[in-house]
Amino acid sequence: MTRTTPLSDLEKFIDGECTPQEVKRIRAELARDPSLSEAADRLDLLNRLLRSSGRDVEASAALRATIARRYSTENTPSASARRRLNRRTFFAGAGGALAAGFAALIVVPRLSGIGDAGLDPVGTFFHDFETYLLKDRALDVTETSMVQLAGWFGDRLPFALPPVASSGNSVKLIGGRLCWLMERRLASLSYETDAGPVVLYIMDANGIETPPGRDAPDIGKALSWHRSDDHTCLIWNSEQLLYVMVGTQEVHKMMSIARSLVS
Repeated sequence: MTRTTPLSDLEKFIDGECTPQEVKRIRAELARDPSLSEAADRLDLLNRLLRSSGRDVEASAALRATIARRYSTENTPSASARRRLNRRTFFAGAGGALAAGFAALIVVPRLSGIGDAGLDPVGTFFHDFETYLLKDRALDVTETSMVQLAGWFGDRLPFALPPVASSGNSVKLIGGRLCWLMERRLASLSYETDAGPVVLYIMDANGIETPPGRDAPDIGKALSWHRSDDHTCLIWNSEQLLYVMVGTQEVHKMMSIARSLVS
């Protein structure tokens, strides 16, 4: 049987990143191709295992050297982010690693609750941000207009994307990703600043327990901030939606950026 679904599309299907038309096409092919269906089951199992079974390991010197060379050019993660590779490991591109025969897997220390809705949203988004950096800041769509980007997300999201600015205090929109985190589909909006990238995640807040925070009338409710190495995470609620902003800036700068984008 001739297949029309490459493995990369199957990975998108498992991650919930396909359009409704793609979902319909892939489901039809899964129904008539048992071997493809088995491959989908293996990918789904692998994703769940990776989310629940991360452990500390030490990357080899050769692997660290390869990664250092990869990130030695412009428009790549910060030097401090690269240095963390010497003591951390990452599940970078789990599906792609399966396609390559699990070659050169790098594993991240487990962050409690990753992939478990309601347990650790902060850890989940720190983890996704670091993976985003390691994947060369790959985007599903490159776009500098929020109007156009909101149109692209359209019915790919289970909620209407709220008004968000295309630019703000030293930040400019560069595009977006459709993500599957905390067992739900969400929008990831990518911005660039002179001090590094900023990602704003927006999702349905129903059923997610967030850390205690304070109300900030110009941003949202139950706003809290968190640090991990040189990364900052802000998390807050507004109109039944959960907002999470992660970047490489200090807390006060992230607060200023949040105000400029959502106020």
